[in-house]
Amino acid sequence: MNPRWQVAFLTGQSDPLRCALSPLQQRFIDALAAPLAVPHNFPYDPATAAFRATPLWRASIANARQYLGSRGLAFRRRHRPAVEALLARRERSLLLAGSCGLELLVNLHLPRDLLDRVAVFAYGPVARRRPDCDCLLLQGHDDRLSRWYFPQVDVRVSAGHMDYLAQSSVLQHCRGYLAARQTPA
Repeated sequence: MNPRWQVAFLTGQSDPLRCALSPLQQRFIDALAAPLAVPHNFPYDPATAAFRATPLWRASIANARQYLGSRGLAFRRRHRPAVEALLARRERSLLLAGSCGLELLVNLHLPRDLLDRVAVFAYGPVARRRPDCDCLLLQGHDDRLSRWYFPQVDVRVSAGHMDYLAQSSVLQHCRGYLAARQTPA
């Protein structure tokens, strides 16, 4: 991987008190061979507690709250500085935006100079619109939630909303997307 790049997850917080990567996210990053991988998920707090599995019903409520809350000014004021600092660390960033992560990114209203340095690999996107930056939307044939938000996407794979990162086809698409952006023009 090009040392000018970093890779970070940007997904909703299933547990609002934690942003540690899940074992599945860690395996995906490891398989992506991203040596400059950010070791935490959004909101990138290095002092967060270790990952703890969260029941699906509780995670769904937490993500729905964060999705809706991200539309307000308080969300932007609270989280935009950390995201800006993260993106400023490297010349380019690949954001792995799962589910409502795309909505969180859009609602941060990042400045144009940072967005120009970001590529987004959105899997199972749940958002009102695409971000104003380089973005690939990948969706599973069985993901009805994402399809409700994005009837048309760039790539379809065999996956449901909860199992993208376990699919080898998703990893291959992500590798290809990143490789295409690292190749000099």
